Amino acid sequence: MRKLTERLVIMVPDKTIHAKNIQLPLYQEAEEKISESFLMTDSYKEAKNRFEKAFIAKKLREFNGNISQTAEAIGVERSNLHKKIKAYGLDDFRSQ
Repeated sequence: MRKLTERLVIMVPDKTIHAKNIQLPLYQEAEEKISESFLMTDSYKEAKNRFEKAFIAKKLREFNGNISQTAEAIGVERSNLHKKIKAYGLDDFRSQ
């Protein structure tokens, strides 16, 4: 992520960096770095939990916090998804 930020600061002539300034290959590289962050722990359980939390948060955003749609899309029971949301403190992602 640091390399991406440094590149953008150097390459973008404006004082503000906008999404349009991020080219797809740079964005993909940033995503790969984020994925690698799950590997920065020595604990399998912790890495799994970090991934699961990020995955559920991403899917909840994708479905605008709709629990039923998210549960169906990721193939889990609604009750199980509710438990995961509570355990990971993702209540802010729920539909209002």
